[in-house]
Amino acid sequence: MPTLAVIRKRIKTVTSTAKITKAMKMIAAVKLRKMQQQALSARSYSRKIEEMVHEITMRTDASMHPLMRRPETTRKSLVIFATSDRGLCGGFNSNALRMVSQEILESKKENRELDFITTGRKARDFLRRYNIPIKLDVSGSSGSPDYSSVMDIAGIVINEFSSGAYDEVKFIYNKFVSILSQKTTREFLLPIQKLEITEDKEEADDVKVIYEPSLLEILSSLLPRMIESRIYHVLLESAASEHAARMTAMDSATNNAKDMIDNLTLVMNRARQSAITKELMDIVNGAEAMR
Repeated sequence: MPTLAVIRKRIKTVTSTAKITKAMKMIAAVKLRKMQQQALSARSYSRKIEEMVHEITMRTDASMHPLMRRPETTRKSLVIFATSDRGLCGGFNSNALRMVSQEILESKKENRELDFITTGRKARDFLRRYNIPIKLDVSGSSGSPDYSSVMDIAGIVINEFSSGAYDEVKFIYNKFVSILSQKTTREFLLPIQKLEITEDKEEADDVKVIYEPSLLEILSSLLPRMIESRIYHVLLESAASEHAARMTAMDSATNNAKDMIDNLTLVMNRARQSAITKELMDIVNGAEAMR
């Protein structure tokens, strides 16, 4: 059995760790509240732009626009891969890395080239470890996405897809569902997927609307905004998921530390009781010997 000094030192160490994990949980909770509100707002905004694009494409020949092209074959893909800059957030990063590994294997089977745009040091370091090409890295602000980074990503996506350099653009990220649940998701950005419209919206499509300027000009203005809003929305979802995962992980770590302290305290009390009993036995034996 360890000595009392060793046990006391271990209890002190675990107590200090518990204080750190509890502080990290509180910080993550504050950041989560902010990111959650922004993510929900961005979700509504992004959805509305998609509905507007869908409505215009139903009324005009949108295939003339380069961002609306639909390649017959997929020869090269671009993946926007979002992770965190730091660890200590449970399975947040490992789940995304697992999905990317699956995407890489699928691309090899399909003889499809694959490039990445990374947001988060974990994504960057993982791809560099396996010498996988990175088109752009915007690590350093995973917990609070910077809109200038969104513009950089959107610029590459728009230019490269319009020129035919890529046949598809997709996201791999963790989607925020709730504080206790984050879903690792693979979504297409381009080509633009068919939007599911509610019955109320379908009825609204029968209303005649006069557009000024032309529908194609409006579409040309809306499509880049839609791509920017989708990218920003995904980064906000990933940030909210990161803070939620870290808060849950730190809460679990704090509880485990408390359990460990209780167990160590019990061991310490037993060791102290054993030492006291031993001393009493020595005193009794000494007194018996002096008779």
